[in-house]
This record gives sequence, C-alpha cells and structure tokens, in this order.
Amino acid sequence: MNKIYMEKGSFCARLYIGTDTNGKPKYKKLKAQTEKELEKRIREFKNAMDSGLNVLKNNDTLLKWINHYLESVENEVMCDNIKESEYKTLKSRLQYFVDYSGGLLAKTKLNDILPSHIQPAVNALYKKNPSTGKTTAKKTLQRYIRALANVFEFARKERAYNFCNPCDDVKIPKNAGENSRTAINKYTIQLILTTEHRAKVAACIMLLAGLRRGEVTALTWFDIDFKNRIINVNKSYDFKQFELKETKTKAGMRKIPMNDFLYNLLLEAKKHSKGSYIAQKAYGGRMTETAWKRLFESYMEALRAADGRDEDSLCFSDEHFEEFTAHQLRHTYCSMLQWSGVDIKTAQELMGHSEYGVTANIYTHVDEQSKANAAMLQDKFIKETLVS
Repeated sequence: MNKIYMEKGSFCARLYIGTDTNGKPKYKKLKAQTEKELEKRIREFKNAMDSGLNVLKNNDTLLKWINHYLESVENEVMCDNIKESEYKTLKSRLQYFVDYSGGLLAKTKLNDILPSHIQPAVNALYKKNPSTGKTTAKKTLQRYIRALANVFEFARKERAYNFCNPCDDVKIPKNAGENSRTAINKYTIQLILTTEHRAKVAACIMLLAGLRRGEVTALTWFDIDFKNRIINVNKSYDFKQFELKETKTKAGMRKIPMNDFLYNLLLEAKKHSKGSYIAQKAYGGRMTETAWKRLFESYMEALRAADGRDEDSLCFSDEHFEEFTAHQLRHTYCSMLQWSGVDIKTAQELMGHSEYGVTANIYTHVDEQSKANAAMLQDKFIKETLVS
C-alpha cells in the first residue's frame, strides 16, 4: 500500500521503481487533484511497469513530446501521406498550448498533466482565439483538443505513456456555439448584384461560383475560359505563409460553369482590368489580408447606402440588409444551389468539398420558404391524386 500525502494542495505518492547502477533505490512521484484520481494513476502506473513500459521516459515534458510528434508528422509529409498544409495547421494548434500561460503547460512533465491543467487553456481559447481575436467555435475547440490528444496517443505508442488521455476529460464551454455560416438573405443578394463597387466582381465570384477567398485571390484572367464559360479553380493563396499553393483539397481542383450574369460581369471587368489578377488592390497587385479587410469595410458602407431606407420603412418590411463575410457568400452559393434544385452530389463537386457530409450540413439548413414550398408540393400532389 502506497502512502498518500498532501503537498502544495495536491495528493501525492512515491512509488518504488527499482534501483540505479549503484544499487540505490529509485522512486517515482505521482500527484493528482483528488485522492481517488491519484489512486487511479497509481494503478495505471503499476500496470504500465508490469507491461514493460519505459516509465523513465515519462520525465520528458509536454513540449518535448510535441516536438517528437511533429517530427513524426513531418516525416509523413515527406512521404506524401499527409499534406503540408495539414501539418502547418496541426503545428499552429499545438503551438497555442506551447505558448499558453508563458509556456507553463508545455514545461510540465507529460505524466503529470491532468485534465485540470488543460481545461484553463481551452477556456481561454474559447474566450479569445489568438488568430481572430474573437471567441472560438465549438468545432474549432474540438480540433485543438484533438491535436493535443494525438500527442499523448503518440507517446503511448512509443511505450512512454500509459495513463488515460487527459484530453478525454476536457470539457467544451457550454456557450461555445457552432460556426456561424448561414446564408445571407435574398434582399442582400439583390443589393450585391445591383450595387456598383470595386468589390462587386470578387463578391459575385464567391456568391455565384462558390470560390473561397484564397481561391479568388489567386484567380487570374488566364483561369477564365470565356469560350466555354468556365472558371478553372486550380490554386489558392495562403495568407499565413504568403504564397500560392494547391487548393484546400484535391476536390478543390474544379471547373465552375458561369451563369449569364457572372459571364457578362467578368467579360466587362476584363476590358477595364490593368493586371493579371481578377481581384486586385486599389493600386494594383495581388490582394492581401489587410486589403481584403479594407475592401469589405468599404463595400459594407456602399451596400448600406444603396439600401437607403429609413428606420420607419424597415419596421414594416421583412427584407433587410445584413452584413456578411466572404465565406458567407460561398455558403450562400451552396444554399442557392439547393434553392435551384441542384442535387447534393453535384453541389459537392461544385463546392470542392472532399467530404459529402460538409455539403450535406449546408443542405440541411432549410429556410422557412423551403418548408412552405414543401407543404405546397404536398397539396399539389394530393389534389392531383384526388383528381385522378
């Protein structure tokens, strides 16, 4: 029976693990927030020793194991088993835990880390995402936690960790919502199509062809096949790495047919273009993160001015202008495909989604009009059945 004692508010125990080369006894110190949790860790530790686990490796810090794990993932990139963009995303998420609280968590020994050590980091990430300065959505939090959990699983495979994965008991804050990717309303779409502004062409490409902002940034006039009315999507721009790259997924390489409105808009825009990029900064050159931000701020002001209705008239109308993001335009394109009766498989290919479920999630966001139309179709079916 191991003696349990208190030290700095934690329950602790010393376990005998053998002797060194001089015959001197060696001990392993375990600690936990509760006595019950400590007893569980003692059992796990003993089981680890019995199974031949190298318990001394557990003295390595979380930072060291994060680096070990990233090295293994980097090797997978070299073997083309993982895309470099996926590696960079993973590295960025793990870097958050490395930097959290001045590196305090990263400097902690792997076998000493408890859910209670990780939870504050997740809570802080929810309150403020270091990349956006805003709250972090539920799915994004899950991805960060999963990235960290992979480090512990990697250590387990290396026979250096045999405790329960502490990430399994980390909770997502209750107020963390899903990513807001709702389609914009039809009145706002009307304003986009009819309001003249420097951002109109780029906005219409996102709205009527479903391109991502990075894809629009990389789009050149050479990618527009006016003869066959096709937009060739074959690259994207990485705003973090400041470089052109392949599309987000292999499915992202696609050909988008242009409707009449977009075709005529691009045909006219090409006549006045002074560069190879379709979306350009005010004084020429490829768009940057800052340039997009300023462009959309100016665009929102222009659309609000084009709306031009006073508060009294707005009170008696269901139609209203709502501000939007570049991604919402792409999301709306998918919703418009649904409104137009395009089947979900075709929509998946046009959107460049590698997973069917991503498109399906958008298609399930049925608006009220669609519900009303469903009832009307049922009425029509019933009447035709009764007549026959």
